[in-house]
Amino acid sequence: MKANYILVSLFISCTWFSCEKTTVPKAPEFDAKVPSSIYKVGDSIIFNLEGNPDVITFYSGENGAAYSFKGQERVYAATTGLSFYSAMYAGDNPECAALKYSTDYTGVYTPEAIRQATWVDITDRFHIPPINGTAAVLEPSGEKDISDIFPDETTPVYFAWFFTTNENSGRTRFQIRDFEVKGIVTDDPDVSGVTYDFLSCGFQMIKGEGFEIQDHETTTPRVTEAMILWDGVFANTSFKEGWAVSLPIYPTTEVNLGRDYGVGIKSALDARLLSHGYVYRKPGNYRVTFVAADANAYGKSEVVKHIDITVIP
Repeated sequence: MKANYILVSLFISCTWFSCEKTTVPKAPEFDAKVPSSIYKVGDSIIFNLEGNPDVITFYSGENGAAYSFKGQERVYAATTGLSFYSAMYAGDNPECAALKYSTDYTGVYTPEAIRQATWVDITDRFHIPPINGTAAVLEPSGEKDISDIFPDETTPVYFAWFFTTNENSGRTRFQIRDFEVKGIVTDDPDVSGVTYDFLSCGFQMIKGEGFEIQDHETTTPRVTEAMILWDGVFANTSFKEGWAVSLPIYPTTEVNLGRDYGVGIKSALDARLLSHGYVYRKPGNYRVTFVAADANAYGKSEVVKHIDITVIP
């Protein structure tokens, strides 16, 4: 009889132990609190934490770190913007450069193909500096909306810088850097981004009239990894023309930033975490989220705590 009792007890114990080991853990006891809901930019905000979950993940509520976007992509309607830096220096050709675009250019990088295309001048939309001494002083063009130059969402445009140097004139050098096409999000400019940087615009220099007469390696017009440079010998005896033409550029109608992510502030191997500090660098309303979880080999259970914070200048 006693032996049977021992066997039954062992069976019950083993069964209970087995069930415990194969069950997803219960949701942990956890809470997060903060002394105030209003802070200033630069304040060190201390969140007091209660409980001892295995894992804690922190979402600040900023763009890229909001819990509400952890399972969906951030997609914003956008317009297409353009900006660049330019410098004009030396010589006496103040009209040496013009920015144009085409929707019927064939993409063949020859003078003949360029002349056959229709090009629309948009130079006057941007700030182009006057001749400034003999050294390059780059000035910003201003960021301008160019959405109107695209016929539709699927038709690209080609940009081209049209360059000339007058006959019997002093060379004027013209330099373009940081030519960027951007997706502009009007509702939230902070999430605007570059869709084509200078390198991906893929400008190529095509030389036309005048370069069959003289073309010096150190002063020839060229495109480098960093800039477009219209150049030439100092004293020109003949008219010269050339073009820096881009790859096809498509309009930007939306900006997709993907999903947001939290930051792990405690793992199962860490000691109990009693507080977490954070500093906001911009004013705004933020929904802070802490996700606490206990886990084992069979799954995990979570507790989600939200705290609304207002950050003032």
